Amino acid sequence: MHLIKTAILVSSFLVSADAALASAPAPPAQAAGYSLVFYDDFSNLSLSPTGGDQYAWYPGIFYETVPSPFNASIAYSVLDLEWTSGQNPADTTISSCSSSGDHCRAFRYGYFEARMKWDVTTGAWPAFWMIPVEGIWGTTLETGELDIFEGQGGPATAHTFYGTVHDWVRTSGTALQVASNRGSNTAVIAGVDFSQWHNYGVLWTPGKVTWYFDDSPLFSAATYPIFDEQNYYLMLGAQEGVNFVNGNMSGVTASSMNLYVDWVKAWQLNQPLGANSNIKDIIIARPTRVEGTTKPKAALSPAEAEAAAKTDRLIRRSDQ
Repeated sequence: MHLIKTAILVSSFLVSADAALASAPAPPAQAAGYSLVFYDDFSNLSLSPTGGDQYAWYPGIFYETVPSPFNASIAYSVLDLEWTSGQNPADTTISSCSSSGDHCRAFRYGYFEARMKWDVTTGAWPAFWMIPVEGIWGTTLETGELDIFEGQGGPATAHTFYGTVHDWVRTSGTALQVASNRGSNTAVIAGVDFSQWHNYGVLWTPGKVTWYFDDSPLFSAATYPIFDEQNYYLMLGAQEGVNFVNGNMSGVTASSMNLYVDWVKAWQLNQPLGANSNIKDIIIARPTRVEGTTKPKAALSPAEAEAAAKTDRLIRRSDQ
C-alpha cells in the first residue's frame, strides 16, 4: 500500500502554493500536460547538515558512509559536487531521501530532468539516478534502479550517454542483479562536449522509460514489474570509477573532478504544483520489514556497515 501526498520544493526552500504556481516554468514537449512537482534552481543549498530533518537534499547514499569533508557547494546558483583524490567513499552524492527514509521526496512515474556539465576526464563517473525508498526501509527483497544518466570520462567513452534500468534481488544480504537493459543502454552522441551545459532527462510511464538529451529522445526500454510497485527518489553524484568500478584509479591523473548542476525538475501528470496547500514531505505508508533483508543501518557495526557498503556498491555497479 502506498499512500502519497505531494512533496513540493521550489528553489531550495518551501514557498507558498500561489507563489510556486506563479513562477513555475512550462514543461518540455515530451512532458506536455504534466505539472511541476519538484524544482530546485540552487539559489541556495538546502542540504541537511545531519542527514535528517526536512531539507531538499541529504548527503551520501544510504548504504555508504558520508565522506568528510563533504564537497558540495553553491556559487552563482550552480551546485558543485566535487570528488577529490583519496576520499572514501569515492563519490560525492546528494539524495532527495534521508538515509533513514524518514524524510523523502519520492516519485512513481513522471519526467525527470537536470541541466548539468561535468569534467570529462579519465575516472569521471557522473550520475543522475533514482532508487526506491522501500530499499532503505528494508521492506522488500527486490528493488529497481533507474539510471537517468551516467558518464565515463575516458577517451573511448567521452561522447557516450549511458541510461540503464536494473532489477536487483537481495539474497542472504547480498544484492544480485537479475535483469538490466545492458546492450541497449547507450547512445554515442557525435561531437558532444559534456563539459558544457546540457539537459539530461528520462520519461517514465507505466512499463516504459525513454531517455532524452537536450530534449531529444535517445532510446527506450521496458521497465520491470517491480518499478510499478515502488517510489523512487533522486540522486546526483560526482563519482570516481574507471569502467564503472567504484574507486578504480587506473590511468587517473586528476586530483579532483566536478559535476555542476544548474537545476533539477520533476514533472508528473495530475499533480499540479501547489495542489496540496499543506506543503510538506511526502508520506508513504511504511510496511513491515521483510525477513531476509539486511539489518537496519543503525544495527550494523562500523565494520559491517563498511563491508556492506563496499559489497553493495561493487555488485550494484559492476554490470552496466
